Amino acid sequence: MSGQHERKGTPPSGPQSFVAGPPKNGVQFMVKDARKYASTGGWGFAQFNDGKPASEAVHNTCFSCHEIVQARDFVFNQYAP
Repeated sequence: MSGQHERKGTPPSGPQSFVAGPPKNGVQFMVKDARKYASTGGWGFAQFNDGKPASEAVHNTCFSCHEIVQARDFVFNQYAP
């Protein structure tokens, strides 16, 4: 029963792991580093298409969209409490 639980809805005990599938188009990341990315609010942006980094031109467009949420540290989504 690899990857399945004995009883439906019962979480497994002990450490858990997850192996991601193949990358999809448009996988995007934000990396927080106040020194390295000082010019973009402390955030570095990345996008991968078919598992390959997008061009620098694509990365340079990210910050302008995130500026509208500067009050939330440039992050659109927030964790639910």
